[in-house]
Amino acid sequence: MSTTDLTAREVECLQWCAKGKNSAEVGKILGITERTVNWHIDNAIRKTNCVNRVQAVAKAVSLGIITV
Repeated sequence: MSTTDLTAREVECLQWCAKGKNSAEVGKILGITERTVNWHIDNAIRKTNCVNRVQAVAKAVSLGIITV
């Protein structure tokens, strides 16, 4: 897994999740719908071979893709 596997928006959504924001809050911050946030998070989960957003955030942190 490299940082180029995730889109900028997927990384941005994971970053906000790492800061404790839920999908609705991330959507308001980024100016997109909650459904779109969930779509980006689901893509990130799939691309990182994880089972949920918490694991995807942890993996992204451990790989240096995002910071907390």
